[in-house]
Order: sequence, then structure tokens, then C-alpha cells
Amino acid sequence: MGVSGQKFNLPQMKEYFENQIPRIRVLSDLTLSETDFKSLGAKLKSAFSFTDSKDGIEEIMLCYLVYWVYTLIYWKEDTGIHDELTDFCAELPQYHLRHHLQMLLDTFEDYGIERFGYHGGESDELCTMLIARHAGIPNDEKYQVFELIDDYRDLNVSVDNMVNDIYESLPYKSRYIFSLLDAESRQEMIWEIRTIMAEVSSQTYTRDELLERHPRTSISLIDYCFYWQEGRNLLKHEAK
Repeated sequence: MGVSGQKFNLPQMKEYFENQIPRIRVLSDLTLSETDFKSLGAKLKSAFSFTDSKDGIEEIMLCYLVYWVYTLIYWKEDTGIHDELTDFCAELPQYHLRHHLQMLLDTFEDYGIERFGYHGGESDELCTMLIARHAGIPNDEKYQVFELIDDYRDLNVSVDNMVNDIYESLPYKSRYIFSLLDAESRQEMIWEIRTIMAEVSSQTYTRDELLERHPRTSISLIDYCFYWQEGRNLLKHEAK
């Protein structure tokens, strides 16, 4: 985001996110630095601490949704997945937390944000699944995940065994994100990445064609797949 090191408020953040949403597929395609993420969390905690107004909270729910997605992207293994806002929300009364969850679900509808076919069920489970899907594979773990999936591309194993083995070997953030999903979603994500890797490797499609073929897939993931393949091609060329 182009506000790092600058002073900004929640309405400005909301406006930025609103402008970006038509250009992205998943919320992790937003350009939000770790510094901006931490500042967003501090401002949200302050906002929630000083308002019980439903209207006031609804005005910043898009920022709240983006925050929860990036919580899964930026947490550290040594400190755990918590900060001042997650600690604050953990102490909310259950009725207050349920109200937040329902407003998060309403935000997906209000902005036409991808829901991956998820509907029904308990609001906490539905929110968790949607946020996990929008977090996807964090950028700093994408290459590791590509390598894991690549190891299975030519093996004669069942899809279930492939998915289970890859899941058990995922780096820590990706594994946690996948743990929030059901088995069908894990398989869908891993199989789609495997398919994109094969299509990039075969040079069958251009970037624009791949974006069209996989309309729900993160733009960042497709781009990183191209970067990963370019790196592999360079290593092969240097080895000759």
C-alpha cells in the first residue's frame, strides 16, 4: 500500500480497499505491507474500544475483514497468531463477537467479494473458511509449496494421498491456513495449484489466458508460479 510511513486513518484505508477490490480476486492480492497491517490493527482496536454503535462499526467492516485475512499472512511462528486486536476480540462477550461475525459475512455480500461457493453453516465456521481461502498461500511460502507439489506431479499416487502428504509437509503459516479449511477445500486448492504449475511449465497458456482459465485463483499465486518456473528454467540453463 502506498501509505507506509505516512499518517492515515480508517476511512482512507477503507477507500483504498474499495478502489482495489474490483482489480483483485482474493483479499491477499491487495498490496498491504506488514507495517500498514500492524497500524490497521491498532486503529481498529481503538475504533472498536470507543464505539458500541452498529452504524459506526459497519462503516469500518471492510478494514476489519482485510485485517483478519492478513493476520494469517503476517503472524510469526515464534510469537503465535495474536496481537493487540486479536487479544481484544478474544475478550469480547459472545453476543458482541457473533455480531461482528455476521457483519463480516455481510461485507462479503456488500462488496461482491468471492465466497468460493461457501454458504450456510455456523457463522464462525463460515467466516473462518472464507478468511482462510482469501489468505491462501502467503507469498513468503509460495515457492516452498510449489516445490512440495512439484515432487508429486509425476508420481502415481492417489489424489487423497498426495493432498494428505503435502498438507503434512506445508510450511507453518500455510499449514495453519489449510487447517482452517475442510478436506474438500484443501484438495481443491492443491489440485488447482498443481494444474497451474503444469500449464505454466508446458507454456501452453499466456498469463492472461491463465487468469481467465482460473477466475477464482489469486493473481499473485499465478504470477509467483511464473516466477518460480523462470527460476527453474534459469537453473537448468546454468547447469548445462
